[in-house]
Amino acid sequence: MSDKAYNVVNADSQKPLILTCEHASALIPDSYQNLGLDADCLNTHIARDKGCRELTLSLAEQLGVTAFIGGYSRLLIDLNRQENEKELIVQSSDGIDIPANKNLSDEEKEKRLKSYYYPYHRAIDDKIETLIKQGIKPRIFSVHAFTPQLRGGSYRPWNAGILFNKENPYAANVYAKIKDIAGLNIETNVPYDLRLYKTGSSFVHGEEKGLDNCLIEIRDDEFDNLDAGVKKWMSILAGVII
Repeated sequence: MSDKAYNVVNADSQKPLILTCEHASALIPDSYQNLGLDADCLNTHIARDKGCRELTLSLAEQLGVTAFIGGYSRLLIDLNRQENEKELIVQSSDGIDIPANKNLSDEEKEKRLKSYYYPYHRAIDDKIETLIKQGIKPRIFSVHAFTPQLRGGSYRPWNAGILFNKENPYAANVYAKIKDIAGLNIETNVPYDLRLYKTGSSFVHGEEKGLDNCLIEIRDDEFDNLDAGVKKWMSILAGVII
């Protein structure tokens, strides 16, 4: 992962699909000294979504579609939140305090917005605008992962969830085509319900712009064997999301 606010793959693609992966990286800029965390914390689900960067890159390469991939950890600033949300910059995550995020000044919040958040979302907006001017109405598909069990929480049995606020033909089609795959437990709006949260790139860049959209949450132990997990979910998704 290069040292940038975001990376874009197939920037000039004219295919009617945009992939986003907000939690792709655990990278923290050197000046932030790991936000005061032990390095081991940055290799856990609180810092990044395991396997999602690799899956998104593989999907973009195989399908020839544009993908936007976050360059820094969600602990620095969460690209999958709206800027007025308290979870944009969390003070703790799954019981772990984030020292450098406590008592954050307005100036520091604005610095992170300008350096890392706005560039990512403006780039997606620009791509959508470019495609629409070309007569192409893109769909938005966001790739995320969830931990099997939060600290003190119940086990999450689903292999994956398809998330959306308002059901749209694209989300319904993706779900219909993968829900009955043998050996998989797949439901809608789990482990989070976008009908309650109304946030994230699929919502902001999709629904609020009148574009079909959905977000997939894959249980991250599916990527304990990274190569096998990416190959498995490539075979499930590649023919479905385009």
